[in-house]
Amino acid sequence: MNIQLTKEQLATLIKLVYLGNRMANDWRTDDVIEEYDEVESLVLAAAQKHDLGDYVDFDEETKKAIPSGELEEKMTETVDFYNDNCFWDQLIYRMADRDYVLKFGEKALEELYAEKGMERERPLIEKYEKEFNEHGLDRLELRRDN
Repeated sequence: MNIQLTKEQLATLIKLVYLGNRMANDWRTDDVIEEYDEVESLVLAAAQKHDLGDYVDFDEETKKAIPSGELEEKMTETVDFYNDNCFWDQLIYRMADRDYVLKFGEKALEELYAEKGMERERPLIEKYEKEFNEHGLDRLELRRDN
């Protein structure tokens, strides 16, 4: 199979593949998704052939093309934006889920993603959205139960 791309489109594809593989494999050690690494390496090898070598380094040990420090640096803002938004989203929803269980009980989790559950959880989500939008983490504390 062949795909025709302009140099600019290839540069964009490289960034997308880098981001996808990073998301899939960054936190893995023994269970790296090899097929993602392989596709990333193929795309990076194509980049090197088409005058986008600044995005590519070569790993002598694995004999594969890998993302360069320059590519990683170019993508830092995108990665940071994603991570920051994921953090706040996860914090808000996990706090709301916790409060939902405290308020309605474990059994109510069965209906959490049905209309009734979402209506019940919406005020909890809004409470945390407002809190974190206005105060960030400044008022978040862990209490110690002795």
